[in-house]
Amino acid sequence: MKKRILWMLLIISLCFNVYAIGKDSWVSMYTPTQEDQVILGEMTQLVVESDAYQKLTETEKVYAITTAVDRNKGGVYPFHYDVTVRTDKQSYIFSCKDKTCSDMEIGGWTFSRYSEDDPVLPLKK
Repeated sequence: MKKRILWMLLIISLCFNVYAIGKDSWVSMYTPTQEDQVILGEMTQLVVESDAYQKLTETEKVYAITTAVDRNKGGVYPFHYDVTVRTDKQSYIFSCKDKTCSDMEIGGWTFSRYSEDDPVLPLKK
């Protein structure tokens, strides 16, 4: 009886540890560090200064700019960083053009919640 209890405790402890370690490593793949936040801030500035963004603002209304890190993409620095510009029509995903990240380009686009929903904040129209 004591062996069964010990085995059950061992299995429960092992499962909990695997979960905790797995969760921490999974979260660290998508959560920016302090250094990542600085890099993403500088990348956001590059996006706002880019020709692609300037052309975008002429035809669409920009509601939000968000940043993300995805170390699971298999890319290396700086290709695991993204800056997303959310407009009233689509969301545009900007990424670095090259390894020096001196310029940003639109790497993809996706659905924008603003194409069907109003902004969360009561923005001036």
